[in-house]
Amino acid sequence: MTLIPDQPAAPKRTAGRPRAAGKQREGLSTRDEILEAAAALFTEQGYTDTTTRQIASVVGIRQASLYYHFADKGSILSALLTGTVEPAVHFAEWLDMQPLDAPTKLYALAKFDLDVILQDRWNLHVLYRLPDAKAERGDTMQAALQEHYLRFATAAAATGTDPQAVTDDLHLVFGLVESILVQRDWGGGAARHAYAESIARGCLRLVRVPESALANIDEAAQRTIAAYPA
Repeated sequence: MTLIPDQPAAPKRTAGRPRAAGKQREGLSTRDEILEAAAALFTEQGYTDTTTRQIASVVGIRQASLYYHFADKGSILSALLTGTVEPAVHFAEWLDMQPLDAPTKLYALAKFDLDVILQDRWNLHVLYRLPDAKAERGDTMQAALQEHYLRFATAAAATGTDPQAVTDDLHLVFGLVESILVQRDWGGGAARHAYAESIARGCLRLVRVPESALANIDEAAQRTIAAYPA
């Protein structure tokens, strides 16, 4: 009787389509690779001029495989933008439940939000200002963050030295924090962080919080941010 040697088992097939090229970034899921590639292309050449075919090519997958993770280019942008604002919104919601005075909540939110913006590798926050990107996503998350700022600023102004004088300045608080987006384009890391510190203090000055209280507020805010469970 002739013995037939064992045949090697056929490799198991994985779900989804095979890659057109090897994995680009170890440790990242395909979805995260798509987001990273899209972020780079959106900021380098603009949202309108970027195609899903280009994004797929950078990742090393077929265009059809990209649609397994995202319905279209707009949904990729939406996921990216949500990720830039959502952390600050969640932090603000958590702040609401903390036994802190209003100036400390405002200052802590500004410092946390500024840190998120500075750590945004691709500076995706600037995409919120582009008309072509604006048409592709809703303002719900950003509007929620702006509402938190307005509410904290209003409450902080009530404790300030001149509550009636700051009514027209309340909306400037959110705008002041967003000014860090422009500052990212110049100066080194140290300059950016120094500017962020000035912005946080500026938020309190806009609502007329006494200068003598700033040091204690900063200390309390630092402890609060460090205690944030997320």
